[in-house]
Amino acid sequence: MYNMILQIIFLFIPFLILFALGIEVYFKNPPSTLNRLSMLLLFSLSLFFLGGFWAKTLPIASGLYVTMYVKYISAFVTMTLGLYLYSLVSKIRIKPLFRHLICLVPSIGIIPILTNPPEAIVLSTQSVFWRSEQLDFYMVIMIMGIAGYNFLMLFLFLWIGNRQRRDKNWSQKEYLRMHRIKRGLVLSLLWAAFWAVFSLFKNSFGPETLFRVLPYEIMPAYCILIWAYYIRSAMIHYDFLASPNRRFEVLFSLSRQGIALVNDLGFAVEINDSFRKSLGISNTIPEEGIDLISLIPEEEQQMIKELYKEKFGTMTPIHMEQKINTFVHETKIVEIDTAYLEIDDQIFCYLVTRDITTTKNAEAKLQKLAYEDNLTGLGNRLHFIENLEQALQNSNLEDQQTAVIMIDLDQFKWINDTLGHSAGDFLLQHVAGQIRESMPSSAVVSRLGGDEFAITVPVSYSEEAIRYANELLSSLQQPVHIFGKPYTVTASIGISIAPEHGRTIEALYSSADTAMYAAKQAGRNQYYSYTPNLKAMAERNLTIVNGLSTALAKNEFTLYYQPQIDTRTNRIVGLEALIRWNSPELGFVSPAQFIPIAEDTGMIKSMGDWVLNAAFKQTKQLVDEGYADILVSVNLSAHQLREPLFAERIAELLQQHDLSPRNVCLEITERTAIFDSKKSLEICRALVELGVSLSIDDFGTGFSSLSMLNRFPFTYIKIDRSLIQDIAMNVNEAKVVQTIIELADRLGMKVIAEGVETEQQLFLLCKLGCHEVQGYLRGRPMPTEQLKVFLADDKH
Repeated sequence: MYNMILQIIFLFIPFLILFALGIEVYFKNPPSTLNRLSMLLLFSLSLFFLGGFWAKTLPIASGLYVTMYVKYISAFVTMTLGLYLYSLVSKIRIKPLFRHLICLVPSIGIIPILTNPPEAIVLSTQSVFWRSEQLDFYMVIMIMGIAGYNFLMLFLFLWIGNRQRRDKNWSQKEYLRMHRIKRGLVLSLLWAAFWAVFSLFKNSFGPETLFRVLPYEIMPAYCILIWAYYIRSAMIHYDFLASPNRRFEVLFSLSRQGIALVNDLGFAVEINDSFRKSLGISNTIPEEGIDLISLIPEEEQQMIKELYKEKFGTMTPIHMEQKINTFVHETKIVEIDTAYLEIDDQIFCYLVTRDITTTKNAEAKLQKLAYEDNLTGLGNRLHFIENLEQALQNSNLEDQQTAVIMIDLDQFKWINDTLGHSAGDFLLQHVAGQIRESMPSSAVVSRLGGDEFAITVPVSYSEEAIRYANELLSSLQQPVHIFGKPYTVTASIGISIAPEHGRTIEALYSSADTAMYAAKQAGRNQYYSYTPNLKAMAERNLTIVNGLSTALAKNEFTLYYQPQIDTRTNRIVGLEALIRWNSPELGFVSPAQFIPIAEDTGMIKSMGDWVLNAAFKQTKQLVDEGYADILVSVNLSAHQLREPLFAERIAELLQQHDLSPRNVCLEITERTAIFDSKKSLEICRALVELGVSLSIDDFGTGFSSLSMLNRFPFTYIKIDRSLIQDIAMNVNEAKVVQTIIELADRLGMKVIAEGVETEQQLFLLCKLGCHEVQGYLRGRPMPTEQLKVFLADDKH
């Protein structure tokens, strides 16, 4: 009875522990190759102890058969499975044939067991407490050789895996997992060696010694339990055997982005619901997976296939945007990011997709609005600026000249006012077509606004630009039939050449514009090339320059304010501060005349400082008089946005006048910021941090672009008067305005319509969802005294 208790404690209980551990490992992740292999290994280990238990409890004759066919066969199977497991855990990349040859070597030990009777190999003797087996000499040598080979290969696998860890960029968790497995193997080997040596000296202990109770030949085998403990520890603490519930829930089921596991051929073998819905995939997928390359437009498939093969081979992450055709025949644009995972000893591409079709369509719509004139289909002012900038860069590299040709129609206003806007629109479209036909393919034609066009074209010499101008004049002299009647339209053309007349956009534009104005002043229907002798506009400009130099000192400037009305309440919600100049020599000078000159001469800085100071001071007075919620808008110049400490200057003015930043809105146009957008963006963000509101002015004139709206922290979008002017009669203009209003609503911005002069315009704007307006219909620009009366009436 006492012997049976010892057999149960030392042999049967380890069998139960290992068998239970094998079941636990298997059910943690049944589909996993590692889990299944670990289960078989633990079952084989448990059979070793079970065979030992039977060998020592059954009759000696039967025990010999159990010893050979259960205990020792399971030992060789265990060594074989152990090599397979360690070769997978260490992530050694070897060909399958070599892997099998290396791992199957221990199974050679089964051959002599199956070819010889047990009596020829093992001799069983019974002691007081234990039955012991004495193996044949050659069998001992074979077991020691195979065991030594097994331990050598295990350590070799771990050593190679540790070396490759640096190249594969293993995670910290993978490294700790490998370290724990290595430690378990070392401790197991030390345990086995200790008891193997200890057993050699067992006879030195007396028969009454407690050590006689210990099964010396079994004790080295307990290294198996140590090894099993560390394997399980690695499994639990370092995800040695991943849980499918967590993988699929977190990475697949719970993600709103499309996720797929893709093999090396580009086939998705696992997909989540978001991926399925996005691409319109049926509930079942083919066994070989879904060919994702086939979803790409045919002309791009080969290129994408080669790219994927290259990136997969080097396990290089991919980030890209790609157009695809779904299974329900929809075209979408998706953003793609990839990483790489090893699952069951196979590498997969972990592909994450995000549907950005709506975003891209909105960007394309805004791109068209930003760069294209919706009436003529030509480029707009921004298009002209960017192409001219590119042309100047190319001319510097290629040592060629660039011509800027400005065109202003001579009879357009007469036809537009007499025959109506539809006739004017038709004329502009007709002229746009004639200009395109007259120019070479290398020319870029733009409509700057109204009846003004601009052309950028590379030329070899200045006479070539003159030839183009003559061809344009001849083409435009051909009658155009409007409402069945022929009308002749002529043009005034100005020419500037880079680098002769300037190397910057501003210089070339100004030179061409000056030449065009000179042609118009000289009688129209002709061209002028810019020369320093063009004095027609220069003389008046000089007078303005001289007057501006003393206007501030003589207190000739004043501020007018134009109210902004909320049509829902019919109350004033804001004011725009507008500078006015009453020159003793020139009388009232239009801001359109003196502001550009102030910008060119650098006087705009002092003028801008005066406007800010005066506007802040007068706004504070209005606040003190009871208009605490009034919002006053002030236009900023490009020079102000180039000042590094401009935001600090605004902060000082607010503190100086004890004015809250919520009463201030600063207006900028893209033209103001386009030449140094990075610095302008930094200043604008600093202004918003102060609490000041920002507004983008003249939206829809061709300067405003998607990049401005995306990057700059605007609160308001002001629709330019050029879009409002014909809104009640031009369906296209109304659609553009509606698009801007919808865009602003999506971006969380407010809209103010400028230039509202008729009830029809106001009615349609309210219908489209724009409720804040500015224009002569509800209030002209007025001086401070008149404004106070206006505000008092509004208050009552």
